[in-house]
Amino acid sequence: MEPTPRRIGRYLTSGAYDENSARRYARVESRPDSFSLRLAPRIRRVFESEQRPSTEQPAMLDLGCGTGQLTDYFRQAGFFTIGVDTSIAMLRHRVDERSGNLGAVAAADAARLPLVGRFDLITATFNVLNHLPEKDSAESLLVGVSRLLAPTGLFVFDMDTPLGLRRTAELIEVNSGQNDRTVWTRHWEDERLILDASGSFLDDGSWYPYNERIEKLMLSAVEVADWCVSAGMQSPAWRSDD
Repeated sequence: MEPTPRRIGRYLTSGAYDENSARRYARVESRPDSFSLRLAPRIRRVFESEQRPSTEQPAMLDLGCGTGQLTDYFRQAGFFTIGVDTSIAMLRHRVDERSGNLGAVAAADAARLPLVGRFDLITATFNVLNHLPEKDSAESLLVGVSRLLAPTGLFVFDMDTPLGLRRTAELIEVNSGQNDRTVWTRHWEDERLILDASGSFLDDGSWYPYNERIEKLMLSAVEVADWCVSAGMQSPAWRSDD
């Protein structure tokens, strides 16, 4: 059955993070050399060198957690974790589902967080800010982070800047691995970068079709820094650029 298109603002997203997209992320993107599993130890080193947890067991909140690579890593490291994502399919296909230790999740809009409490570590990686429908949503997310972040807590996020998006605007990527055959193409629509992916992937001996459209909102580092300060946080300490 074809996925039901859903409208985000003025933009139509068809097949984004549906059942097969989630299955692919859980099987293909959780490989040992994946972005999340390379990033997680770096985040942990920064956290342990700069932060003092508010309790003996630090609490971690992952916004846009997808299939849970980061939360799985930090839960195994002794953190209490909560993952938030709008896609129920992504949450259902969490990478550690076969271990029986799923951890806590919430199907929710990261721009309108229905949570209370304090977290020592909050993450929003894989360009979560760029995935939001409007700039107001990105600003609202940062207000929610400020509300939930412990006084000595650490907020880690990444984003595609306008320069980064322009550099990849005409890029075509092709992956022909043993378990994944995917083509990514990009184009501009109304100041957004549209990424279309199609192909197939192998899971449990069967090949599954894969189609996805992702819309990237253009945000500048300056305006995101201003939103952080307005929300009551420090201006970001950028670790690297495009």
